[in-house]
Amino acid sequence: MIEAQRIACQNRGGFDLSFAAKGEGIETSQSETVPVLQTALIDLAYYPFKEGIALWPDVKVQADARIAPPPRPASITFVMNGRTAFYEVAGVTINWQTAFRTLGQPTDRPTLPGFPPDVPLNLVPYANWDRTIRSPGILTCAPRTADDAALVCNWAKDHSYQVRTRGVMHTWSPLTLPHSPDSNTRVLLIDLTKCLWSTTFLPASDGLPNRVKVQIGQTMLALLEYLEDVAGGSGAAPGYSFPHTPAPGNMTVGGALAIDAHGTAIPTPPHDAFPASYGSLSNQILDLTAVVTDPASPNPNVYTLRTFTRSEVDTKAFLTHVGRALVIEATLQVVDNYHLRCQSFTDIHWQTLFAQPEAPQSTNRFADFLNANGRVEIIWFCFSDNPWVHIWNVEPNQPTASLKVDKPYNYPFADNVTDWQQQFIGSLRGSALTPEFGRTAARVTAAGLDGNNALNPLDRSFQPPSRDIWGPSKNTLLYIQDTTLRVTANGYAIHLRKSDVQRAVSDFAFKFESMLKAYAARVPAQYPVNSALEIRVTALDDPAAIGGGSNLNMQSPVISALSKDARDVERGWDVALWLDVLTLPDTPHSNEFYSELESWLVDRFSGDAGLTLPEWSKGWGYTADRGAWTDSAFFDHIRRTFSERRNDDNNWKWEVDTLKAYDRSNLFTNPLLSTLFGS
Repeated sequence: MIEAQRIACQNRGGFDLSFAAKGEGIETSQSETVPVLQTALIDLAYYPFKEGIALWPDVKVQADARIAPPPRPASITFVMNGRTAFYEVAGVTINWQTAFRTLGQPTDRPTLPGFPPDVPLNLVPYANWDRTIRSPGILTCAPRTADDAALVCNWAKDHSYQVRTRGVMHTWSPLTLPHSPDSNTRVLLIDLTKCLWSTTFLPASDGLPNRVKVQIGQTMLALLEYLEDVAGGSGAAPGYSFPHTPAPGNMTVGGALAIDAHGTAIPTPPHDAFPASYGSLSNQILDLTAVVTDPASPNPNVYTLRTFTRSEVDTKAFLTHVGRALVIEATLQVVDNYHLRCQSFTDIHWQTLFAQPEAPQSTNRFADFLNANGRVEIIWFCFSDNPWVHIWNVEPNQPTASLKVDKPYNYPFADNVTDWQQQFIGSLRGSALTPEFGRTAARVTAAGLDGNNALNPLDRSFQPPSRDIWGPSKNTLLYIQDTTLRVTANGYAIHLRKSDVQRAVSDFAFKFESMLKAYAARVPAQYPVNSALEIRVTALDDPAAIGGGSNLNMQSPVISALSKDARDVERGWDVALWLDVLTLPDTPHSNEFYSELESWLVDRFSGDAGLTLPEWSKGWGYTADRGAWTDSAFFDHIRRTFSERRNDDNNWKWEVDTLKAYDRSNLFTNPLLSTLFGS
């Protein structure tokens, strides 16, 4: 058995090549081009791969003319041991092969006096989703057990290090690292994706519903695959699932819970009214285990593992913690799995979709789809006329017109943006070609849904149509991959009444369109937005919808953007409208645009009309000159919103004080969190 952390390929052939590390169902990004007699290396520590999986170098040869692919080389077993498996690629374009040659000695690990010797420690690159937060190499450890994580935290306490959790890095906001990480800052990342993947299904018992206990290093895709394979579910589809999930499958459970991740759905009887929350994943938690300093412990300064049940008052502080805590494991409520039909439409004009409620039309409003289907998403490319409308329906049996799908990610035209395409598209930011780019993106989408490989006309591989697909829930709920266009995004949740949704989306859409036109009319013209507007709707985090409801004395997550409180109840706010505007990073004037739009949102949705809260993982708190997370007035708005009309054990101050009590050495913080929480 070849155990290694890295894979290197030396090119000894008569061609250029590149390679990726590949396993069953997983693959790294492609290496840089490797010229003849040169070597490239892929460090698997960068990726959210579990120790013990098998991988091998998947080599792509330029001008490859051979008819049959070469035999697969020997695989390695991924272990965080600092060793490199060296492969050699030799031959000519019509006859080449890859072969394992040798296993290198372990590289020197960083020297940290007293650091637990059995916990892998490396300098690992860091890059968030839109690549605006980068570090070429930051201290990163990979605990193999939950006890190891507590051990590392006590070491960090004793050596004045701050601790941040590293997952898939599918985030925009600097909740893990700041935009310009200071090399002198004593920060240690804890990567839970390498070992903390334990998953256990817990059947309904003692008044509790069906549950899954999962360590939070596991990805959402892996969790949904596990649940689908559990025997005993009584739904139309195999196993179990959640009422809705985030669209990316490659994000950790821990990351999703930390920032109240969500999909799009509201209960819609008769088929779509599962006995569970239709709010965030955070509200599905029934208990959790975290690394804390326990105020009730005889040693209140020592970090230990502590399990919190949902009925305990303090638990709600951890349900959405935005990185201000270290949760290791959580038990989540699940529902019987179900089949979903997902239909896509690209023939409805935006002015029809977002018409005012009193407009003289009878169909195809956003609210019509929401009321009829309960599951709606809009992707509207800037300067185009017809948005991409997704609607989902719970359908036990396959409709005649639907194509059955046996796996997720069924929109290859949107999910396979190569590096050179990303670079080319990035060169268009702020240019006069922006309107045509938006219209082209809409045309590519419409063609791709019909089965054309419109993004790459030279690729003749078969791409099935995807306008009307059907299958087990995860196969249509998951549709965003890491190879989609990497854009930056703002994000907000607007609390309001379901009956007011149409007027809200209408006002927002016409404001958005008027702003685009106003910026374009400036001299010289400005194009701050060059991607899409995304719109979703979910229910709020109602604790009464979770495993026994009031019998367990549960409360809503305190600082979830979907947190349900007395104000929501009194004003009849029962849904959240999620709004995201996407653009390429560093697009000129985008911060000014975002700042203006954010101010409009806070003003428009105030009083009885609604309430604006941040989507924690996206951009918010904009100023025109400094960008996101810099507006002190919006920070005050957040603190005030989570405090007004709330009891002393359910407000912003209580959240800050509670998390501080369980993190006595202030380990789990960073510059943004220190500003936000005032620590």
